[in-house]
Amino acid sequence: METIIRVSPSELNSHLLDKIKDFIGNRNNFDITISLQEYDPIYKNELDQSIEEIRINNDMISMTMDEFISYSPKKE
Repeated sequence: METIIRVSPSELNSHLLDKIKDFIGNRNNFDITISLQEYDPIYKNELDQSIEEIRINNDMISMTMDEFISYSPKKE
């Protein structure tokens, strides 16, 4: 089972936590994910522009996950 609860910062209080606890019940296996979603028109414009450039120039690199990992810089 999965649910999404969208709240504003003002709703983050003990009452909300109590509702989440009621929803979870006695289940032992659960995940809580917090995702911040903000609309950034500049980022969206840059992303759209990049997608369009790839579409026009057919200039896209494709690789497997193993190739990507070996390409990525290693943490030291």
